[in-house]
Amino acid sequence: MRDYREYAGLLRQAARVAPHIHFPAQVFALTACLGWEHVAYPQHDLDVRTKTPLLLLNSRHDSATGWNWARTVERQLGRHGVLVTYEGDGHGSYTISKCMARIADAYLIDLAVPQRGTSCAAGT
Repeated sequence: MRDYREYAGLLRQAARVAPHIHFPAQVFALTACLGWEHVAYPQHDLDVRTKTPLLLLNSRHDSATGWNWARTVERQLGRHGVLVTYEGDGHGSYTISKCMARIADAYLIDLAVPQRGTSCAAGT
């Protein structure tokens, strides 16, 4: 999206096509970035270089931020990022999985980077 006019037009179109579907809060959160000069439209591949790889946490069945998106970010980061997957559903895997919280805490406190492919079983 380039600007608010385009955003508002998309909302009107969605309301016409699906008048009984309500928008989730994330739809309205998009306006927070409209007009920012440093936000790239259209999206572009990441070019990140870090001493310590970035930690990505995502639920496999997260309806707000799809796991496939997280995999794409991990792929683009290459050796500069690692994705840990919660094998359940929900958004905010840190708060819904003690296993994910332990991994994230170890990363934040000790810079312990988990191995690529690390996951936590649902319910753990």
